[in-house]
Amino acid sequence: MIETKTIAWIGGALVVFFLFVFLYVIQVRIQRWNQEKISPLPLEGFLSVSSYIASLTGLTIMFTGVFEVFFFSPRNSLIASLVIAFSTGLPMWGVIKGLLKEVEAGELKEIVPGKF
Repeated sequence: MIETKTIAWIGGALVVFFLFVFLYVIQVRIQRWNQEKISPLPLEGFLSVSSYIASLTGLTIMFTGVFEVFFFSPRNSLIASLVIAFSTGLPMWGVIKGLLKEVEAGELKEIVPGKF
């Protein structure tokens, strides 16, 4: 049987790996926008969606393992992990989509610390 700490580490590794894949896809889209004026949208390509869903799955696995370390039951751990993953993951998808819309429209503003 796999220990719960190992499950948490495997989930964390999945999150890191698939978020790097997702960030690479976004970086390539922005570079293509800068060089060839190819729109970074729609964001719903196979690689971007699958890597994002895989990172949410890894987040769920990681939190399930973490909750089980703190003596939650496996069922309650899974339910809480799914709630955390999707309640943070779905709004973040909208934020990323909005950011790419701003990049495409040329309305992206630089953020300077201390100046609002």
